[in-house]
Amino acid sequence: MSTKKTTSSEPTYQSVWERLSEVDVNERAEKKNGLTYLSWAWAWGTLMEHYPQATYEFFNEQRDAQGYCEVWCRIKIGDLERTMWLPVMDYKNQAIQNPDMRKVSDTRMRCLTKCIGMFGLGHYIYAGEDLPPDNSPPSEPKQEKKPAKKKEPAQKVTPIKQEEVAEQAQPAENHIGSKEEADNVLAFMISTADTFATGTEQDLIDFWKQNKQVIDLLDQNYNEHYEQLKGHFTALRQQLKTQKEGTNE
Repeated sequence: MSTKKTTSSEPTYQSVWERLSEVDVNERAEKKNGLTYLSWAWAWGTLMEHYPQATYEFFNEQRDAQGYCEVWCRIKIGDLERTMWLPVMDYKNQAIQNPDMRKVSDTRMRCLTKCIGMFGLGHYIYAGEDLPPDNSPPSEPKQEKKPAKKKEPAQKVTPIKQEEVAEQAQPAENHIGSKEEADNVLAFMISTADTFATGTEQDLIDFWKQNKQVIDLLDQNYNEHYEQLKGHFTALRQQLKTQKEGTNE
């Protein structure tokens, strides 16, 4: 008696990533204040075209003692899930204190779009790339963007101290549920932090403060990821210090 071998049709993280990361979002992207945005309605519609079983949920926003607010979103595709967070910011992309519900609502939808990006749709936008990673030749020559040089932290570098970080409420549960999730969180945090290397040291410190609850999750559950992130922040901070000292000379 022979047995018929069956294969599962359920999506996997790899199959979802390969499908969504090939979608060219350039015509849908909008530039604003130096950052690139996607319409949440288009992003969700595209996700529905490929995975109509997908669902999303928002967690209660987290507010710290200074009134800064951070929203959280989770998307599920079958048994797959991704989580994303985002501080409520103004038009200058600076975190604001005591935001009203309209600003919180707008940030939630931006967070939803970024969470979809963690599955692959438009991810290259957040990584600073110009074209999606497909195999077809581009219609125009692609201008390679030289990556910024990252300096290794020197022994005398002063790390970001705990007392410099504003205490924030911890999320109700551990939202980083696997090493793969931790890898994605680390990559996103490093990529985003690099954008602050063109600002000031205080901008970098503020970014650390606004994302402390996520950083604490790495520290508690994925210490190797936490140490890598802390070393990267420390190197960026020293870089900004050096630039400031050179300007003042």
